[in-house]
Amino acid sequence: MLGMLSKRPSSSTGSWADYLALAVLSVGALCFTARATLAPREPERGAAVVFAPWTAPEAAMATAVEAGARFVRFGGYGFIAVVAADGRNYTARARASGAWLVLDPQLLAACLAPFGVTPSRP
Repeated sequence: MLGMLSKRPSSSTGSWADYLALAVLSVGALCFTARATLAPREPERGAAVVFAPWTAPEAAMATAVEAGARFVRFGGYGFIAVVAADGRNYTARARASGAWLVLDPQLLAACLAPFGVTPSRP
């Protein structure tokens, strides 16, 4: 019986699949938590609209504005546009237009500050 418990599977395919599944679940949980807890309470006062990292700054700005907002500045990276929304339902419109996340810009800046990321100015 003891010999059966000490045997480990010798296949390495299971281990990389396990790591991949764990990474996907971790990123998903992080995004879900960020979406639920960092959403702007008053998007009219400011919202940080996060697009895919490969989104060009011009495209991020144009898409964020087309959803119904005024451009304020870029976030720490070019794919993050900080805007002042025209209405409370901006978050849903921005997500429908392709935004990954719509966050409170002050909370986002507080989260990125320990990593040395500061907002850029236009």
